[in-house]
Amino acid sequence: MSFRILHVLDHSWPVLDGYGNRSRSLIAAQKSLGWHPAVVTSPLHNLDDPAAQDLVLDSVNYYRVPSSSSWAWKAIHRRFPVLREYGVVRLLEKNMMRILANERFDLIHAHSPALCGLAAARVAAVAGIPFVYEIRSFWEDGLPQKPTSLRYRLTRFLESHVAKRANAVVAIARPMLRDLASRGIPQEKLFFVPNGVDVARFAPRAYDQALAKELHLEDTPTLGFIGTFFPWEGVAWLVQATAALHARGVPCKLLIIGDGAEADGVRNAIEQVNAEGFVTYLGRVPHEDIERYYSILDVLVYPRRSSRITEMVTPLKPLEAMALGKAVLGSNVGGIRELIEPEKTGALFESGDIDDFCRQATRLLQDQKLRRVLGRNARAKVCAESNWTTVTERYRKVYEIAVNSLLERC
Repeated sequence: MSFRILHVLDHSWPVLDGYGNRSRSLIAAQKSLGWHPAVVTSPLHNLDDPAAQDLVLDSVNYYRVPSSSSWAWKAIHRRFPVLREYGVVRLLEKNMMRILANERFDLIHAHSPALCGLAAARVAAVAGIPFVYEIRSFWEDGLPQKPTSLRYRLTRFLESHVAKRANAVVAIARPMLRDLASRGIPQEKLFFVPNGVDVARFAPRAYDQALAKELHLEDTPTLGFIGTFFPWEGVAWLVQATAALHARGVPCKLLIIGDGAEADGVRNAIEQVNAEGFVTYLGRVPHEDIERYYSILDVLVYPRRSSRITEMVTPLKPLEAMALGKAVLGSNVGGIRELIEPEKTGALFESGDIDDFCRQATRLLQDQKLRRVLGRNARAKVCAESNWTTVTERYRKVYEIAVNSLLERC
């Protein structure tokens, strides 16, 4: 069956992050299967992409919520509590109804956060078509508030409410499915669709000698982190851990690429441990050049701190490194343990333990043969299990069950 799907996203390209990359990759893979996806983004996309307008990307229609001088837009821009969230849902609903008046879809596939899901649930009910809700992470776990706070509890309630209204619920990690089941979501409508990677794009490539020379990284084993600096990623901690490794006489350098909430903390950490001689922080680099930077790194490090969100959610970036045939070293939090098989497709260290990090990093940096074996195994595993074509096929069963469940209710 060829499905016509309206994807509802918080944001999309040209906003580049893990959320946007997963969305674009799975939608492109659905297109390659002969399905017919389209995309509508929430008003929050416009805050990061002020010039946003409807466009065609990868032969897929992307619809934006038109900006206006309405109260809803004012509430969004001025971040009025409650009114802001209500405005997002109302504007998104209105735009979805406009799209459905002109096009037919077999189902609506909304992706977290719950504001997208709530708008999609309401529109799907009015239109009489199935609704699939996909959870990338539990939004409440990314809040600075404690679990006992009102905002946390309301966000968690809304997530559960949307999941209960969906005909099928997708999560990107198995621990998330177990959590949803504990909230009373029926097991038969819970589905696991993990992160994937473009194994054709992220394929082993030759060492970029010119780039390594430009960054003064040639002839020195190099650790690397590439990604978004969320507080739970532990990038500032990695600077301190690398300084400890350097102090133990292990020849190495660290290259950090990315940006985010912890950026100032990373800069401060470099200064505090006087790491300017062996730590290079580049910030953002052009997306199309990212494979060049991967090529000059010997070990990719993912030092996530243990928290509810890192124990629940699998990151996307390690899959890129594994597809490139790189050795990966990650903390032993649940989301990373789900990706890495220790001593076969990578290595793990105790989260937050600098001594254990130094032991594992030293082993990888000083054993080129071990790096090659781990990298080769990692790529084989990703190509077999995590390429986007294979991952996207999982949606076929999800969509069929969602469609059939709605028919059974009629």
